[in-house]
Amino acid sequence: MHSVSLADLAATISQHSPVIVASRPRGRPVSLTGYWSSSRTRLDLWQRSLGRYTRAQRDADWPALRRWWAEHTVVMEEVLVSEILTRVVASIATEIDQDCGDDETSPVTHAIFLAHLEARTRVQKVMIDGRGCRVPDAVRLNRLRQGVERWTDVLIGRMGVGHETILRYAVEPERAEAYAAEARSHGVGTGRDTAIWLMNAAMHDMLARRTCPHAALPRANRRVADSVMRLFRTASFDSLGAAKSIEMTRIESDHAGSDRVLSQPIVAPDSTSTAFDHGHATGNSNGAGHGTVGKSPDDSDGLNQTAIDDVKRERWYW
Repeated sequence: MHSVSLADLAATISQHSPVIVASRPRGRPVSLTGYWSSSRTRLDLWQRSLGRYTRAQRDADWPALRRWWAEHTVVMEEVLVSEILTRVVASIATEIDQDCGDDETSPVTHAIFLAHLEARTRVQKVMIDGRGCRVPDAVRLNRLRQGVERWTDVLIGRMGVGHETILRYAVEPERAEAYAAEARSHGVGTGRDTAIWLMNAAMHDMLARRTCPHAALPRANRRVADSVMRLFRTASFDSLGAAKSIEMTRIESDHAGSDRVLSQPIVAPDSTSTAFDHGHATGNSNGAGHGTVGKSPDDSDGLNQTAIDDVKRERWYW
């Protein structure tokens, strides 16, 4: 799986973030463990690759440095591009936890975010050092870095679900806030959907043009993408894999709540109180307070047979 596909997944999550947050998916231990382990495995592989450059740099081995750049440029691209998904997942996990009032998923996603920042910092140091790198490769990597940062702020800014709490995951919060205001100006409906799809296509085109056609760690990327999808409820998507609208999500949530209420067992009171309560309600609803039906239960130790007969006659009359 290419890192550009991970960015496309981040764009889809950002596009349907209101639905995902409204469905309130709770991270199961298995899915959280899967996201943690797959992300950490990929981070360890990145660190090993970057460590080879450090050893060649320390030994001043110029042939090894040139070989490293020829073989590991795609790794640096992958670290930069996949950061988009890491930031988006961390931001939406924070929003979901705050909406539910707990900290179940966000600590894991935030820890992965910090580890990814460390790998990104090492990549930027290698780019600044540049020994063994060709000038065209250095220029392309820098342009890729700038594009990734801008599109990351676009995706986080347009999420529009309590963006005050998730702007810390933007590269530049001020820029993300500007994109959030622009996204709100699109309103809702066809115009908003068209603008989102055009932005997704523009981001994909930019990343595809500035990256190598092959992936550095395709299997590791696939495992990360699968673990991200397991963090969210399958009920948020229809049978074709498309995200449901937020209106449909709310309707299904209300329907599920009604089913839980109806499934609760009904505890029937004793027969005496049932007859009294029914007769009392019948008398009040029809404007009648005849006989002993309107009496307070405190007037006697219980409802005598005469009162029960009055209730039966009143029910037959009405």
